[in-house]
Amino acid sequence: MSIICRTDKGWVISHYDYTKKIYTNVLSHSGVIDLTCNKNLFQILTPLMRDQEARNFIKNLSEKEYVLSREVKMKKRPRSASFDHEINIIELALKDLIVEARKNGHLLHSPTEKDYLENNLLARSAADLYVTPHVVYDDCDSQSESSNRDSSFSGGNSSGDPQIAQIRGRSYVIPPNCSFVCSQVENIVKELDGQQFHFILIDPPWWNKSIRRKRAKLSNKGYSMLYNSEIEKIPISNFLKGSGLVGVWCTNAPSHIEAVTEQFFKSWGLKYVATWYWMKVTQGGEAIRPFGSQTEKRPYERIMFGCSGDRRYKNPPPDMCVVSVPSAIHSQKPPLVEVLQEYLPDQPACLELFARYLLPGWTSLGNQVIDLQHLSLYEPSLRTPIT
Repeated sequence: MSIICRTDKGWVISHYDYTKKIYTNVLSHSGVIDLTCNKNLFQILTPLMRDQEARNFIKNLSEKEYVLSREVKMKKRPRSASFDHEINIIELALKDLIVEARKNGHLLHSPTEKDYLENNLLARSAADLYVTPHVVYDDCDSQSESSNRDSSFSGGNSSGDPQIAQIRGRSYVIPPNCSFVCSQVENIVKELDGQQFHFILIDPPWWNKSIRRKRAKLSNKGYSMLYNSEIEKIPISNFLKGSGLVGVWCTNAPSHIEAVTEQFFKSWGLKYVATWYWMKVTQGGEAIRPFGSQTEKRPYERIMFGCSGDRRYKNPPPDMCVVSVPSAIHSQKPPLVEVLQEYLPDQPACLELFARYLLPGWTSLGNQVIDLQHLSLYEPSLRTPIT
């Protein structure tokens, strides 16, 4: 189980434990093995800071100068009533959920001075060592001058056990009963024609000037960003069953939040249902950064739900919180499979768009769809040699 605990306000989940659950009995060329994500990716022991900021924190900790200066600075910045209401919801849920998680033996780490000085070095190093295998995606990236839309490829695993597969000369672990299409999402009609799903999860590459500048230096990182109007044109309603549910990962930018409810859902014939918050914490249960103001980066993201008009299943309730230690890999979202089960039918047909990793029983589409399935991200444990 990825669910560590639950209250009426949400869940604490473990991304790492979920990988342990789904990657057992993996058939490889050397035997049957168990796999997990590299545990160091989740060794987030202290809040996220720059190295100099971490050194300053330790230097001034005894006098409390640094902590107080941050708090005073934050208080001077204006915050709207709706923003304060949102923060109150999350802080109250977080407090209760952390208490429950600690009762179950989780989120107990107490950071030391060494932890602050190392500044999550293990996690950052694990993420830095991973080199995104973009050779696989060159042919199916329609942004490339040499690309060819007919060069998209698909695959999957129809068996009940995960497998290690060679794809274009690289090793990937493929979860059970899943399928994927490596293609631009704009090709969805061609790639998934005739298929419909109970749940569609979308993690759009939102347009962001700051991220655009950073990616100019690292052009092979992440999906090409899209304008809101481009996301709106994805024909979601063609692929959603009559009682279907859609979840959209959204930034905290007011323009993006409004786009989901006022543009996307209306264009797709959906009714807005609820917003959930993904709260990112350290191994000690502390927020990975201060809540700050509306203009600062926050320690949480949101997923917004919309449903079709004739939905027959229970809808996600509003203002629920999902708490987890995040992966150090940029923008990797946690698996929500288990927390969504009660809002979907048994054995639902699920689709993720702009996917970067695969899930058991799901269909995934995107031009980096197996990005985070690369074997370099996993740690094997040999169990049974093949004879």
